[in-house]
Amino acid sequence: MNKYVACAVAATVLAATPAVAQIPSTSRALGMGGAYMGVARGQESLYQNPANLGLPNSPHWSVAFPTLAIGAQSFGLTTGQFVDLIQYNDLDEDERQALVDDVPASGTGVQGYLRAPLVSMQVRRVAFGLSYGIQGEHTINRSLVDLVVNGFQQSKLASYNIQDTEGSRASFWDFHAGYGRRVGPVALGATGHYFLPRDLTRSAFTGQRTVFTGPVPSDVEVTYTGLQAKGGNGFGLDLGAAMEPIPGLTLGVAVDNVVNTMKWNDDLRIRTVTLNSADYENGDPQEILDRYDQSETEFTGTGSPTVLALAESLRGDLDRGLPATLRVGGAYVLPTRTTIGAQYQSELGDASPVSALWRNQLSLGVQQKLPIVTLRAGVATDGESGSMLSGGISLGPIQFGIARLHTGKNDDERNGWVSTISLSGRSDTTMP
Repeated sequence: MNKYVACAVAATVLAATPAVAQIPSTSRALGMGGAYMGVARGQESLYQNPANLGLPNSPHWSVAFPTLAIGAQSFGLTTGQFVDLIQYNDLDEDERQALVDDVPASGTGVQGYLRAPLVSMQVRRVAFGLSYGIQGEHTINRSLVDLVVNGFQQSKLASYNIQDTEGSRASFWDFHAGYGRRVGPVALGATGHYFLPRDLTRSAFTGQRTVFTGPVPSDVEVTYTGLQAKGGNGFGLDLGAAMEPIPGLTLGVAVDNVVNTMKWNDDLRIRTVTLNSADYENGDPQEILDRYDQSETEFTGTGSPTVLALAESLRGDLDRGLPATLRVGGAYVLPTRTTIGAQYQSELGDASPVSALWRNQLSLGVQQKLPIVTLRAGVATDGESGSMLSGGISLGPIQFGIARLHTGKNDDERNGWVSTISLSGRSDTTMP
């Protein structure tokens, strides 16, 4: 069996991957680079600004099911190098070592993100929906890549160090309902949330032991540990305001999670598995995962200093739910049926396990309605090293969006893709 598969699954999938919360929850919003607050109407208002439910020209009803937003970024190695890593059996010895040498000291890895509004509906000024979210990341350091690609080598024994190989994951269900209405020239709105956290996980390689056959070192065993909090609950509240000061121009401001009490349960579970040369070279990924899953037990608060530090890190995040996020934006519809949108958003307060990739984001986007299709394009930046280029299309009930992400510099450079797809429909008539 390909050694990479055996160890990559053991090293990254054990804790699961998934995180990139910069992804809009709707396909139309991604297509415009996130600059969609002033455009959103109907059920999409739930994810942009609940006050838009109170604006004129909202449809009498709208529905979407399901919407899938998926994103992934790699770091440390390029996409092409990851392909080489997967197919390293085709590389000669020098090419393998060059691949290992290209892994930065901080390691390589992947971030992933899935947000799935499974259903969302709007009837007049009321909207409601159900969504599921999961995000996280996992890193693999240079020593582990070396063990996978080249196997155990006595000459490198002193350099093996499995530090900086760790992962995280957070997932939750979100039941939400929103309402908007006009008060004079301004529309006001609110969305309430009931959260059911599913799990919060921290994992890492927590132990390393050299195995001797007589006086000769013959193997390196590494222990992987995952600590997990399961279940919990909490509530959230989003508030927003919007207005149309002149025909065709929509302006809005919203704060998500003005109140957020989402919290994971503090009863922790622990799982461990120890890997050796047999796993690196010929291991069965499913068998490794089975050993890991079958080891699950209650965490009693004891263990090595590394395990205790992992537990402390996890406990510190249990009551840090979704962060408050400010959004300000607008859109203008030209007589040519061209819509130009702009939006700025910023996370307020401390970061959390479900924070966005960027603390701040400025987005610009354009939408062009044609007789058969609607086309979209957008660009976004975090004002530093992050950038996103996006595009999208609507064809009947099918909505599709895609974006290219870039974040960081040098060894911290991260590149990836985001895509969303959904089925949606709305009434042809609108409310005054």
